[in-house]
Amino acid sequence: MERSKVKLTVIFLLIVLDLCLLGIVAYQNHSARVYEQVTRDQALLFLENHGIHAAEETIPWETALEVPAKKLPEYILPETPLPAAGLGESYEVRTMRRPETLLADFARGADRLNVRCTELTAVTEGYAYVAQADRAVLTPVWVLETDGGTYYLDCYDGTLRQSL
Repeated sequence: MERSKVKLTVIFLLIVLDLCLLGIVAYQNHSARVYEQVTRDQALLFLENHGIHAAEETIPWETALEVPAKKLPEYILPETPLPAAGLGESYEVRTMRRPETLLADFARGADRLNVRCTELTAVTEGYAYVAQADRAVLTPVWVLETDGGTYYLDCYDGTLRQSL
């Protein structure tokens, strides 16, 4: 009889522990979502403070550029065509900064280039292809459509250009 009470007590304590751990995970998940939304709001506010309006749904918060290797050619921007032989065996895919950082890079780059735009209307993701010796380098790029023209933001180093 005594042994069954100990077993029930241990089982009860394990259930309570599991519920506590489940609560902690749920709270951390909720906190992460709130933090992500606050970060997005602050990035959009940073743009607004630089005189550029952008709707939240315009920004690709989740990138579509993390694709399997055989689908990479579909994401190459038309401005940087692949060679006739394709990507070949040796290529490097550069990493991409976070969208919030890229928006700040865009605002600073627009100031540096003395760009006058008030609205960011569309953002298209793609890769810019550059041949280097015996390999290809694919750099993630945002094509930013604004009321002041089209700009290219290098998502690897954050530089803004009017053309590739």
